[in-house]
Amino acid sequence: MTDRIGPHLTPDDLDVWLAGGVAPAMERHIEECPECLALVRSERALAERLAALPLFAPQGDFAERVMAAVRVPDPFAIRSLRTARRRLLATRKSVVIAASLAVIVVGSMAASVVWTLANRDTLLALGSWLGAEAAQWAWVAVRGAALNLMEQPWFSAVRGLLEAPGRLALASAFGTLMYVTGVLALRRLLAVPAPTRRVAHAAL
Repeated sequence: MTDRIGPHLTPDDLDVWLAGGVAPAMERHIEECPECLALVRSERALAERLAALPLFAPQGDFAERVMAAVRVPDPFAIRSLRTARRRLLATRKSVVIAASLAVIVVGSMAASVVWTLANRDTLLALGSWLGAEAAQWAWVAVRGAALNLMEQPWFSAVRGLLEAPGRLALASAFGTLMYVTGVLALRRLLAVPAPTRRVAHAAL
């Protein structure tokens, strides 16, 4: 009995054999191994059948015909509204449901208007109470902000400055002087022309 040369063929070996680039040792193994010989014959028959199949390709106007058949619905179009109305009035049950909803909505609005006209004094009293409560809450918020401001460590210094007119005038003059000085310095910086870049031996 003849010993087999090397292991059985792998799928990669079959691809190499079908491409015609198999090594001599592998070719000799195929000739001596009945299993690998049957495998390569079946693979070659399958490859020949696949190669004989006709190639199908879409026609040139395939994309245009597909896009012409596409219909994108527009939910805000009048046709959609007409479709919804047609579906709403399609059966007796849908008509009854739509009529019931309309009666409920219109009845609620009418009841609200009637109650408002009949209880105008109550609504005015409620509005006055809400206005008073809002004013009270606003006053409490203002008092809280003022107390918080007065508890700051710098409040006493600012208060002393405001109580002395001479100090206030001196601080105002100093602030004005600093502002004017800054504006003049900025104008001077903006008025300085940009230095021209000279190139050596430019006249050559």
